Amino acid sequence: MSRFVGHCVVMGVKARPSQDGKRIFRNAVLYFEEDTSTLEASVSEDHEHLYKLMEANKMKPCQITVNLREFKGQRFLDVTGYQPGIITPGTKGPEK
Repeated sequence: MSRFVGHCVVMGVKARPSQDGKRIFRNAVLYFEEDTSTLEASVSEDHEHLYKLMEANKMKPCQITVNLREFKGQRFLDVTGYQPGIITPGTKGPEK
């Protein structure tokens, strides 16, 4: 497993129940301005407080920590840290 820290904007978050209804899957859509790409990352039940914080601060610059893991040949991104309000490198701050 690898851990990465980056600057992005959380475009939105969504939650959906599992097929058996016993769990809730939470995802965040992350936008990286430097290369105009988006990625979807999961937010585990252990980090539900981050999901709520991202929902309250969506469309704002932030610093995010993600773990990259592999399961049965597929790669997944898991959000493990979130710090809202951090200006991304190379972008302008608020106008004065």
